[in-house]
Amino acid sequence: MLSRTYFTWGAGAVFAVVLGTFILTGGLSDQSFSAEPTAYASVQNQQTNPWLPGRLKIPKIGVDAAIESVGLTQGGAAGVPKNPGDVAWFNLSPRPGDEGNSIIDGHFGWKDGQPAVFDKLSNLRPGDAISVESAEGITTTFVVRELRTYGLRENVSEVFHSSDGKAHLNLITCEGVWDAVSKSYSKRLVVFADKDTPQL
Repeated sequence: MLSRTYFTWGAGAVFAVVLGTFILTGGLSDQSFSAEPTAYASVQNQQTNPWLPGRLKIPKIGVDAAIESVGLTQGGAAGVPKNPGDVAWFNLSPRPGDEGNSIIDGHFGWKDGQPAVFDKLSNLRPGDAISVESAEGITTTFVVRELRTYGLRENVSEVFHSSDGKAHLNLITCEGVWDAVSKSYSKRLVVFADKDTPQL
């Protein structure tokens, strides 16, 4: 059970998932989030895809971004993308296409007005396509199911965990109003997508 996760997006805004709830904890200058390593240990052992995700493509909003594979550092931190135009797959969540909720995050509202990869994520609608490609040319396609906005203290357990035996991809970024004091946006946007299974 995921008991504690810290995230950093945008210009260093940090929030935590404590017992499934976003809780604001302050600001950091580095762009990273951390999680307890044991939280995803069982998931890591269940990986079935032999490849690593290389690019995220979302035609509706013009995203064609390199995917960084981020894991936990010695300090318990897992980096979000260093480049505002890239995204990061949390590699202790399932690989995209494997059973469970694969997590990819990206920046929104980068400093100095520089475009960020998920600036237009809120423009997605149910039915829109998202694809993840590997360096070997393997493509896994997902279809947007819904968008959901969370406050910092809402229950978010469904973002990280699923028990339906299916493959999902959840994209996460910041949203709302920037608070210069806490150095955080007021909300988090999550796009829930499901693996596209062609009808026979």
